Amino acid sequence: MDIEVIIKRTLVFAGLVGSVVAVVASMAFVTQDLLARFVATPRWLSNVLAAMVIAGVYGPLRNWLVNVTDRFLFQKKYDYKELLKKFTDDVMVIVDLKQLLQTTVTTLSDTVKLESCSLLLLNKDTQTYELAASRGTNGRRLALDEQEPFIRFFRETHEPIGLDGSLGQVRFPEAVTGRLKELNARLCLPLHLHEDLIGVLCLGKKKSDEEFTKDDFDILLPLARTLAIAVSNAQLFDELAKTQAEAAQREKLAVIGTLSAGINHEICNPLGIIKAQCEAFLMDLEDGILIGKSPSDLLNRTSSILQVALKQIDRATAITQKLSNFAKPIKDPSIQPVSVEQEVGEVLLLVGHDLTLEKIAFEQEIPPDLPSITVDRRQFQEVLFNLIRNAAQAITPPGTIRVSARAHEDGRVRIEIEDSGSGIPPDKLGKIYDPFFTTKEPGKGTGLGLFIVRQIVERNRGRIAVESAVGKGTVFFLDFPVAREVPAKAG
Repeated sequence: MDIEVIIKRTLVFAGLVGSVVAVVASMAFVTQDLLARFVATPRWLSNVLAAMVIAGVYGPLRNWLVNVTDRFLFQKKYDYKELLKKFTDDVMVIVDLKQLLQTTVTTLSDTVKLESCSLLLLNKDTQTYELAASRGTNGRRLALDEQEPFIRFFRETHEPIGLDGSLGQVRFPEAVTGRLKELNARLCLPLHLHEDLIGVLCLGKKKSDEEFTKDDFDILLPLARTLAIAVSNAQLFDELAKTQAEAAQREKLAVIGTLSAGINHEICNPLGIIKAQCEAFLMDLEDGILIGKSPSDLLNRTSSILQVALKQIDRATAITQKLSNFAKPIKDPSIQPVSVEQEVGEVLLLVGHDLTLEKIAFEQEIPPDLPSITVDRRQFQEVLFNLIRNAAQAITPPGTIRVSARAHEDGRVRIEIEDSGSGIPPDKLGKIYDPFFTTKEPGKGTGLGLFIVRQIVERNRGRIAVESAVGKGTVFFLDFPVAREVPAKAG
């Protein structure tokens, strides 16, 4: 029999015997000493009570003792294959880098029962290895230069550093072992992707004070290789998300540039009114029309001009503010109840004049009692803006764009954006969401608009679909969840 099994059973048996003796002694004390002062109790009663207590606590007590001995004395008996499978299943599907790193240190700490675990990751901007996730450490910030002896050792040898087992016999440079102790680690594994060191996995002391054995190395080394691939995938996904956000912003600014005529009209109109009012006053002054007017009349005239000017300035300011808000990148999306009718109106302020110039009628059918939807307001405006602009570009004037909305029984609101344009051929309909695919003439589209629209819709827990007939037009369907009403607080 394995010596560890013998020791474990001995410890569990000793704990159980000690507990039984303690229970019997306690029951004897209670019945023979305390109760005997008030009522005569036979000796067998204490034995019966003790037996009942022992029967009740034996199972839970035994399980607790087994868990304690397994946790602190015999923890290396975890299933290596199960650990690798669980780690692979959990980690390889995580694309959020922070979640991936924290899951790694948590899983290893709990499974191998470590006092501490941490991950150093390469910051490509500063070319330093920084503490990206940790558990059981002091959490202080740490950044190691790539020329640091500790890092250089990994880059040059691709080998782990440790203080236990066969690694404990290796004479590492003093600077390397010093950094190992500073990291509060017994074993450090390099995370290599091809020839590049992208990080270091640092494992602290086991809670049982056991050393890392060959069995540990056999499972942890392939686990580190798996982790390196998972980290690389998460980093690529993060970079892709940033690239898509930048592309979306460029697409937005490019589309805004096409609104110059409409924006110019919306701003020049108020300025023209202000200019006309001021010029009329100055002409009256030059022609002597104001001579003989009472101070009260002059004050009323100038007050009227100023009121008109302020109203028109507010009008111009509102349109430039809306354009500025629309153009800003969306850094922190905020899901909130949003009125479909109100947001359609906001977008119409930006594109309405262009539609008029292009002889495109705009129709709207949105019930006044339509429930709000849960979505990021600015992202929803971006979706409407892109779809209405696309619809306008598909129409050979004159034409019509119709926006309608209705509530569904499935707890969603459906929004339909329909145009009387040229339609999309069936062979191209399945490609319209592909990045850089466009049916527009060269130079008139980036092919990112609908790709970005679908991403925004899905990010806001929505759905998008399309129907199109060549020569008749296209309809886009948007489904978003209804906003839940927040109950009013009593009192």
